[in-house]
Amino acid sequence: MLDKERLLKVSEIDGDSIRQMNMSMLDTFTITADSLIDGFPALEENIKNALKADDRDSLTKYLLDLHDILRQVYAERLAESCLNQLNTIFSTEYDDLQAFVVYALKAVSALSIDLQMAGHKDMPKLYGGVSSEVSDDKKTILAVDDRHFFLNAIKNMLTGTGYKLVCISSGMSALNYLDNHKPDLFLLDIEMPEMDGYELARRIRASGQTAPIIFLTGNSKKEYVLKALQAGAADFIVKPVTKDQLLERIVKYIKPEETQVPDVSDTSDVSDEPDVNNLPDEPSVTNVTNEPNMPNEPDNESVES
Repeated sequence: MLDKERLLKVSEIDGDSIRQMNMSMLDTFTITADSLIDGFPALEENIKNALKADDRDSLTKYLLDLHDILRQVYAERLAESCLNQLNTIFSTEYDDLQAFVVYALKAVSALSIDLQMAGHKDMPKLYGGVSSEVSDDKKTILAVDDRHFFLNAIKNMLTGTGYKLVCISSGMSALNYLDNHKPDLFLLDIEMPEMDGYELARRIRASGQTAPIIFLTGNSKKEYVLKALQAGAADFIVKPVTKDQLLERIVKYIKPEETQVPDVSDTSDVSDEPDVNNLPDEPSVTNVTNEPNMPNEPDNESVES
């Protein structure tokens, strides 16, 4: 059964409806949520295929199915967005329709993961959860992704927010870095060559590191979420990543310097564009605060806001 307290923290679900549930109602809600979790991957694929073919009739059917299941799990805002789009689906320009579908699928994917997390209430405690260390130093975030453009985008999003960001492009390099460092939070991509995010997370935990691990993912299938939780995940961010979403998840676990207030006004996505800054394979250290530039070790790139 899903944990009621965790459900109340899911922003897309109507909290009042959850608060009014007794145990029997919560049990029924859990069954409905499982239906969304299990059925969404196939529905997502159907929606994508209908959009690609510009088949508005099929797309209408699939979005209606999505609307109905969202209403049943009290995701009223998302359900209303679907209904509004359905009212104009045959008159909407293709590009606008595509933009809506991308937004809706990402939002429902995030909702599916949040619902799955609500069924694993003990996982964060077992695998790291919120860091208990208190320090006056800048909080350090270790981001690991084999795509340099993505690391560069994360750096840009966190500039001026009061965190120290370390960017590394491979799992083995990350483990070498952890021999002498203890970050306050990890941002890990799942799909990486040689060592994927699951294996890296397991080895991070095996090394004694207990800071929260946030996985960056585009997959909300139950088996992938469970695998990530078992590897040590505390949370997830669904791609494409926005600054709002990134900071919301990070601040949930570690606070920035008090002198810095995160600016969450930038909602631009991380897109699959070539990286023009050519970040090195060795750790790239970015102090994303407004402090003076300090030299780093050789072969490291230091960028200050």
